[in-house]
Amino acid sequence: MMNTVNISTGFSPFQLRMGRSPRVIPPFVPSPNTSPLSDSEESAAAQALVEHLAMDVNEAQDNLLAAKVNQAEFANRHRGKEVTFAEGDKVLLSMEHRDRHREYMQAKSSRSAKFMPRFDGPYSTTKVHPEKSNYTLDLPNELNRHPSFHSSLLPKFIPNDDNLFPSQAMAKPGPVVTPEGEEEWLIDRIIDEQRRG
Repeated sequence: MMNTVNISTGFSPFQLRMGRSPRVIPPFVPSPNTSPLSDSEESAAAQALVEHLAMDVNEAQDNLLAAKVNQAEFANRHRGKEVTFAEGDKVLLSMEHRDRHREYMQAKSSRSAKFMPRFDGPYSTTKVHPEKSNYTLDLPNELNRHPSFHSSLLPKFIPNDDNLFPSQAMAKPGPVVTPEGEEEWLIDRIIDEQRRG
């Protein structure tokens, strides 16, 4: 509404536009009978109205700037320090907005996303823009995907310490033992596969 006082500016839009609050119809207080103003008096009244409008607009701008500062202070109160990366650092990539996550959820409505991996990677950073919180990753197997991401989607990759956490170590496949008892590490061909999901 035009007569509602804005919390940030402290003024109603009508008052900033017209220099006064709208008149109530019918008025609560009868207007006094005044004689017509002379040209000099009308000019002085118009000048006073323009100055009053300019003061109101300046005060509204000051109030708006103070409101922005307060909003920024409250928004940053619980915001942690942003982690920055250098070129070549290893990072993980959040799966929250990835196509594979959406395809998995849309394929069957009874599926649960809590068993999906939350992060993918690690990937190396190729270009860094810490002033924009934007980082470009080396995504070798995704040619049609834009490789730049916001830092909120990129936690730092910390390799597992196999001595402290042996249960979290990634299992490596052992060698293939031939009928002659020799160990082979090179794969000649895949003879069978098993699909999951």
